[in-house]
Amino acid sequence: MRVFKTQLEAKAFLINQGFKLSKSKFGRDVNDRKVATNAEGQFEDGALLAYAAAHLTPAAQAENRALTDATVNRVAADADLKRFTADRARLKLEKEQGLLMPRSQHEEDLAARAMFFKSEVDSFGFRKAGEIITLVKGDERLMADLLKWWAAETADWMDAWSSEREFVAGEQDEPQGQNGDD
Repeated sequence: MRVFKTQLEAKAFLINQGFKLSKSKFGRDVNDRKVATNAEGQFEDGALLAYAAAHLTPAAQAENRALTDATVNRVAADADLKRFTADRARLKLEKEQGLLMPRSQHEEDLAARAMFFKSEVDSFGFRKAGEIITLVKGDERLMADLLKWWAAETADWMDAWSSEREFVAGEQDEPQGQNGDD
């Protein structure tokens, strides 16, 4: 049986036995009476090994845990990379199949559609003014007929907006309102 007089000697013994232990942890455990001492306050090797078995991690086990954590992280990173690669391949295939289109093309299509819709709204009064005047004949009692007609006409706008067709937004050479017939 070996006996150690100081905490430093006892800690060095436990480290040499393959346990991971810091000076501060050992001091706290001694103060908390987790480490048994003999009548003279010295540390015996058997009591130290019993303490180590109950409260410490073998250094090799701590190293294995670190190695395992690194392996798990590496496997997770590999899985993420494979998932990203698969996603990229899926998107490439969908693009080749015509299921995807470039964002810029989609935005241009939406802009053309919006310009068409705005043009329809802006010109509606001019195009339909005669029908409106004929429909109501200046009589406010015909407002229900006007609103029914208005709902049917504006439904065409929404059909034009939502239908799958090509809208072309061309640049105008002349300011709006001029038709070139001077």
